[in-house]
Amino acid sequence: MRIYKTWFLVFVITLQTLSCKKVEQLQEKVLDPDKKQTLYDVPYGDHIRNNMDIALPKNRTTNTPVVIFIHGGAWVMGQKGVFLKEIDMFADAGFACATINYRFASEINHLHHTELMQDIRKAVDYIASKSEKWQVSPNNFGLVGQSAGGHLSMMAAYTYNPDHIIKACASWAGPVNFTDAEQLAINGAHQIFEVYVGCSLHSHQDTVSYKASSPYWNTQNAVPTLLIHGTNDIGVPYSNLPVFKEQLDASGIKNSFVTFDSEGHLWYGSKLNEARNLTLDWFKQELYNTN
Repeated sequence: MRIYKTWFLVFVITLQTLSCKKVEQLQEKVLDPDKKQTLYDVPYGDHIRNNMDIALPKNRTTNTPVVIFIHGGAWVMGQKGVFLKEIDMFADAGFACATINYRFASEINHLHHTELMQDIRKAVDYIASKSEKWQVSPNNFGLVGQSAGGHLSMMAAYTYNPDHIIKACASWAGPVNFTDAEQLAINGAHQIFEVYVGCSLHSHQDTVSYKASSPYWNTQNAVPTLLIHGTNDIGVPYSNLPVFKEQLDASGIKNSFVTFDSEGHLWYGSKLNEARNLTLDWFKQELYNTN
C-alpha cells in the first residue's frame, strides 16, 4: 500500500508539473517586449514549490536587470503571493521582477540550508536561461527578502554566486547570526534554527554548521547589501545589525543600513512603502549600468 501511495504522489506531482509547463508555454506565446506582462506559476524546478510569478516591464531587452523577492516564514511557511504588489511596482520602474516559492525546511523530508539555497539559485539560473525568450538580463540579478527571505537573499548572494551574476541584495529584518547569544535567547530560536540548519547547537561541528548558514560569518564574498531593520524587532535582535554592518565594512563590502525606529519585525502602511522605495532606489543604484 505504501508503494502505491508513493507512486500516486509522484504521478500527481508529475501531472501538476506538466500542467504548469503547459501554462508557461501558453503565456510565453503572447509575450511582447514592448508591453508590460506578468507570467504566473512558472515552474523553475521539479518540486511542487519550485514556482514563481514574474512581472516583465515594457520596452525590455536582454540588458533589463532582474530582482527576485523571497518570502519569509521562518523557512517553514509562506507564499510568493505576498510580494505581488512589489513585483508590479518594480516592473513599472523597469525591472523584471519575480516572487518565488521554495521548498520548506523539514526534518522529516531532510530539507535544510543547502536544499533551500539550491532552490534560490535554481530560480536565478532558470530566469537567466530565459534571457532571450523573456528579454531579461542573464547576468544582472538582485535578491531581496523579508525575515527568513532576507536571510536567504543574503546567503544566496554571498555563497551561491560563483559566477557573480547576483550583483546586490537587500534584507528586510533578516537574521544574520545564528550563533549570537541574543538571537538564541529569542523564544523558539533554537527550535527554528535546528530545523533550518539540520542540527541542534551542542558541539563544535554544530557551531561550524550554524556559522556556515549565517550571513555574519560569510561576508568574504558578499555583494553590496541593503539592510532595513526595526529597533523593536522581537524576532531578530536589532543589536545584531550594527555589528553585522561593521563586519561588512571590515570586509570592504558596500552597504547601507537603515533603521526603522520603534518598528517591529513586520511593517505596514507608510513604513512598508518606505521599505519598498528604499529597496527600489538601492537596486536602481546597484543594477543599472552594471556590466
